[in-house]
Amino acid sequence: MQSKKKIKLYIFQPYPKFGGADRSIIKLINGLGYNDITLISLSKCKYQQYLNKKIKFKTLNSKKTFFSIFELKNYLNEEIEKNKHKKNIIISNQNFANVVTMISLGQVENIKKILVERNHLDELRFYKGIKDYIKKKIILFLIKVYYPKSDAIIGISKKLSDDLKNYINSKVITIYNPSLEEKIIQNNMIKKVKINRSKKILLNVGFFEKQKDQLTLLKSINILKKNYNNFYLLLVGDGSEYNNLSNYIKKNNLQKFVEIHRKIDNPVDFFKKADLFILSSIYEGLGNVLIEAIKYKCPIITTNCNSGPMEIISNGKYGDFFNPRDYQTLAKKILNHLKNPKKLKKKIKVPKSHLAKFSLKNNVRNFQKLFEKV
Repeated sequence: MQSKKKIKLYIFQPYPKFGGADRSIIKLINGLGYNDITLISLSKCKYQQYLNKKIKFKTLNSKKTFFSIFELKNYLNEEIEKNKHKKNIIISNQNFANVVTMISLGQVENIKKILVERNHLDELRFYKGIKDYIKKKIILFLIKVYYPKSDAIIGISKKLSDDLKNYINSKVITIYNPSLEEKIIQNNMIKKVKINRSKKILLNVGFFEKQKDQLTLLKSINILKKNYNNFYLLLVGDGSEYNNLSNYIKKNNLQKFVEIHRKIDNPVDFFKKADLFILSSIYEGLGNVLIEAIKYKCPIITTNCNSGPMEIISNGKYGDFFNPRDYQTLAKKILNHLKNPKKLKKKIKVPKSHLAKFSLKNNVRNFQKLFEKV
């Protein structure tokens, strides 16, 4: 039977950097323990040293994902011919790459196509300018056309899966990210942070992008400082919004209350020392950083955005929440926690049965079951 064949696995991740999607890919590749995996990308993989040494790499020559359609098809046709005695499977990641995968391989036989949706559809409903609006409308249309033609579709949170299923009218299964495991980077790569323990430490970790909306967090800090000043906020990350965030900090004299830490590959030490973790995102796929905060017993305040955060905190059972962009409510909730931390600290006692959903063991087991079915 075909399911008994050895598996040749291809993972299509156009721009492998060091975000949440990439960390999940690293863990899956190493967790599977397969010897025949090829990572396909458009740029050089920035985490090659953390992957199983037997992994192969293929860098396509195209500068943009949509321009890689024919090259991807030609490369995989050659690969399938060489590996026709194996069960060929491609896992594509993120909506634009998923669409390209299906356009490239829609008529290609002998390869099973698994699409992983890592962000809520809300991602395609926020735009800047007419060009971005048109681009995202086209992607939304292509998702509806091409996703149902795949062999399997994965959502990384239940709400994401349910909303995607309703949009494309096709089955979507949920496989949570393996956010619980941290063993990607060697311990000596973990940056130690010096903390003034006389002050309460607020923490946000994530790319500095519109989606993560750290500006809302800074606006809440600007209110908070008028009523409470024994704290400082650590923003850990980098991205296109760095200058806007820095300018807001300077304009509102927040230098004594906010520190920005860039180029941090592994923020474990920040989680260990923080008194409160705050997620300010407008939308998320899952919200891996919330699971990391729970792991290190750090109380949480998060937006109730689509799609994963409320699943992680079980609708408020394991943390507090506020509406996206509502910086005034966020300021009140931070102040309440700083004055009375016991309430949120009690909520952070999360049972192992809940955390197990986000384990590597669970993630790998679900992917292996899927490989057998497709």
